[in-house]
Amino acid sequence: MQEKLRNAVVVGAGIGGLSAAIALRKTGLNVTVYERSEKDAPSGSGITQPQNTFKVLKDLSIYEDCLKSGVQLDYLEIMDKEGNLLLEVNQKFMNADGPGRNSIWRSSLKDVLLSKALSLGVIVEWKKNFTTYQENQTEVILSFEDGTQVSADLLVSFDGIRSQVRDIMLGRKVTPQYLGMGAWRVPLTFEKNTISKRSYMLLNGNTKVGIFPLTDKEGYLFILKPVPSDYWDDEKKRYYTVSEILKHFHGKADFIKTCFNKDTPIIFNLIEEVVLEEKWYRNRVVIGGDAAHASAPNLAQGAAMAMEDASVLGEELSNTTSLEEALHSYYVRRFPRARAIQSLSAELLKNELKGNFAQEEIIAKSDCILQEAY
Repeated sequence: MQEKLRNAVVVGAGIGGLSAAIALRKTGLNVTVYERSEKDAPSGSGITQPQNTFKVLKDLSIYEDCLKSGVQLDYLEIMDKEGNLLLEVNQKFMNADGPGRNSIWRSSLKDVLLSKALSLGVIVEWKKNFTTYQENQTEVILSFEDGTQVSADLLVSFDGIRSQVRDIMLGRKVTPQYLGMGAWRVPLTFEKNTISKRSYMLLNGNTKVGIFPLTDKEGYLFILKPVPSDYWDDEKKRYYTVSEILKHFHGKADFIKTCFNKDTPIIFNLIEEVVLEEKWYRNRVVIGGDAAHASAPNLAQGAAMAMEDASVLGEELSNTTSLEEALHSYYVRRFPRARAIQSLSAELLKNELKGNFAQEEIIAKSDCILQEAY
């Protein structure tokens, strides 16, 4: 890049933010990441990485570490509520010779990313709550809740679906759109090798239950179920809510009912999306991940899309001659792909709200898009 950049600041030390830090550091930039939570804050349940994710894992030089920290799932079994097999799905939709999906704890993935970032010289500061920023022709000045300020040549934000950086950049408050379903995520523990290296999906009307191993004796359960937009499941009640939902499921679900208890930290959230009409950058500020295109989880592509954003941003900063050109090229490359996957994820969810789970055509469209290099 002829327009010399020396340093970049990343807001958010989640999966997307740490991926961006790695990609930016590889371009030669000095990179500092600011995260409002503590270093050891809980980071959710499990995550599955479909085969299209593997390219970006390799680009970030964390592919082998991710496979070592997770388990590889070659098949998904879709069943009715009684546990009768409806469909077996081969997860190797891109490469029949490689592993299928990699199933990994979110915390393990973040540990892999953090270790790689630190090894490259990235600085990460925890408990730094971003409040606002100002720009001039030569720099971005960030302010934090503790009264400190820092300046940078570039501000990169992966600070989530309710991104403060995004709202300041756009000059408006972006309200995520509720998509009609609630999601419960439940960590599971079981005897070693009780669950095979497969994942399972059980269907009952418009309610879906997914079961995924994450290690040889751990896994996670997710439930997607329609709820009103003002619904909230109190943390103290979630065990009973999940147990009541699972009463209607049998087969694999009967075993899973014994793998968590009243003390299990169950996560609940409403499924929302963010669709922006504006570009994802302005001057010296750029956004990615959920801040730019939060989507329904039905295609398991949220983290993959965020990591791809990060990798492409790094490539464009390396390959183009000006910051404006780099950020524009990043947006042009990423928007069509991310928007298409976001739209298909929402379409899947809307069909499932109606109890329609025969969606091979939508999944085939997604696979066709994802087989193309990002």
